[in-house]
Amino acid sequence: MWTITEADRVHDRDGVLALDTAFDTDQIFDLVVGRHDIALARRVLARPLTKRFPIAEAFAEWATWQFGFVARDEKICGFAAAEYEAWHKRVVLWHLYVDPRYRRRGIARALLQSVESHSRVLGAKRVWLETSNVNVPGIEAYRRLGYSFVGADTTYYDATNAEGESALFLSRALE
Repeated sequence: MWTITEADRVHDRDGVLALDTAFDTDQIFDLVVGRHDIALARRVLARPLTKRFPIAEAFAEWATWQFGFVARDEKICGFAAAEYEAWHKRVVLWHLYVDPRYRRRGIARALLQSVESHSRVLGAKRVWLETSNVNVPGIEAYRRLGYSFVGADTTYYDATNAEGESALFLSRALE
């Protein structure tokens, strides 16, 4: 059985970097931008897509997360990291990954609950996150966990290896 503990940037680094961040999807969300609205339209792909997020970014010199949690079984099997933005009492969830062999066991839910509990202690009123429109499995999981679509940016990834994807922003109020 897995457990959740606070992440240690030094001691947990190798275990976090060993996580497989890949996911498969046979559909994506297209961003439909109207004059006064934004909508998501589900589109089935001609062939499935495999996407892998670059986990090393969690430890890049520009990474600004302040606190995090790891899920451990025999090894690290999940990771979440966030940053508190005091000026608007919001926590930004920068990373949430669960190794594919451990998905659908409640680990993402437990990691998010840890982030949310810690966020409340900090005085946060909301958790906010960004993900790609191709991350349909992640978006659906966030929605099941109480997160709502709050915005998008079609240019967010233009200078990255995810060019052509759109950033979707989701948020959840903390009670």
